[in-house]
Amino acid sequence: MRVMLMVLPTRTHVYSMAPVGWALAAAGHEVRFVGQRNPREVASFAETGLDAMWFGDELDLARHRRLQVDRNNARQGDFRISESRPERYTDEYVRNVYEHWVDVFRWTTPDSLLDELVVFARQWQPDLVVWDPVIYAAPIVAHALGVPHLRMIDAADQTARIGAQYRDRRASRPEDTSPDPFVTWMSAAVGRFGADYDETLRYGVRTIDCHPSYLRYDGVDVDYVPARFVPQDKPAAIPSWVLEQPERPRVMLALGSSDRQVPGIAETAAGDLLDGLAGLDIEVIATADASRLASVRAIPDNVRAVDPVPMNELLASCSAIVHQGDGATIGSAVVHGVPQLVIPDATWSERCSAVAQAKRGNGLLVDLGDVTPSRVRAGVCRLLEEPSFRECALEVRDEMLATPTLDDLVPELERMARCP
Repeated sequence: MRVMLMVLPTRTHVYSMAPVGWALAAAGHEVRFVGQRNPREVASFAETGLDAMWFGDELDLARHRRLQVDRNNARQGDFRISESRPERYTDEYVRNVYEHWVDVFRWTTPDSLLDELVVFARQWQPDLVVWDPVIYAAPIVAHALGVPHLRMIDAADQTARIGAQYRDRRASRPEDTSPDPFVTWMSAAVGRFGADYDETLRYGVRTIDCHPSYLRYDGVDVDYVPARFVPQDKPAAIPSWVLEQPERPRVMLALGSSDRQVPGIAETAAGDLLDGLAGLDIEVIATADASRLASVRAIPDNVRAVDPVPMNELLASCSAIVHQGDGATIGSAVVHGVPQLVIPDATWSERCSAVAQAKRGNGLLVDLGDVTPSRVRAGVCRLLEEPSFRECALEVRDEMLATPTLDDLVPELERMARCP
């Protein structure tokens, strides 16, 4: 069986999809990343050990983000897909977010890229396509060739959520006869290759979801295939101290850097976080690149500031983690049964996920605008001192470990691809 993997060319997206590629490759199938080349992320593909092929123009996402100064776009401004407050879900909000993201999907799917991909795919003849939720070139190519295709999500399913909200709002307003911009665009896209629109183009035939069930939305038209989350870090040497049993409770402070070049995307001041944890009888491991700590006047005595180390190994010795709410960090903390304090970014699903975790009981939430040293300190103290957070985190861990692995799913994927 030949399998095409198609992702947004950034490290987090590549690493999130690599485990399904490994499972299929281990079963003897030919697996290949296919898509645009991001000159800053070539190494990320190589680090997975899977083959990669580039098509279309280069896609330098970091440069694009630095140039993205117009606030009226999908990542900034008044209509963000990261919004999680139900009272903000007005008709105007839903329509604007939905239309913004159809524009994003169209932007990542230029005709020149599609033409090259279809020529290649007709020659290579893949049996299955697995795709990232924002790379709609994948279902278009698969549909053009009549090949089964699945999404694989790397966080809470925001595209399905906003799609369901848009559907429900239209159903409640029968006088609205305007065309669905997604259907209009995709009909034209697949029509160029002699195919007709099909609703599987939205979310795939099925969707592989490696995240805890409490992050899934009700009322979405998605057939989820639950799978166990596989932590994946950039290859790096593991310092010996990571494996030593800490003498005090160890708290990981994960200061992400993926959006540092994005104008208008706020972030928590590292100094506020460190000040909040100073003086506590804990060992704080602050993982960050130097730029995040450059403005910190003094590192507290109970803080070890280090370059990013493999999160999977470090979390095994941690009693809590403070982070910004991305899907990979949530998943890694879940498989280790570690309670989480989330100070969410406003990029994708971070706040929605933090709210869901707080409701489930294995974490707490402090909104970015509410961050003070005292709130951070109080949240971490609660996670460490109130047994319910650890107990719930262990329950969630056990639920995740009882979920089928991606290796377990290979026979089902083979059946979908009609592979002998």
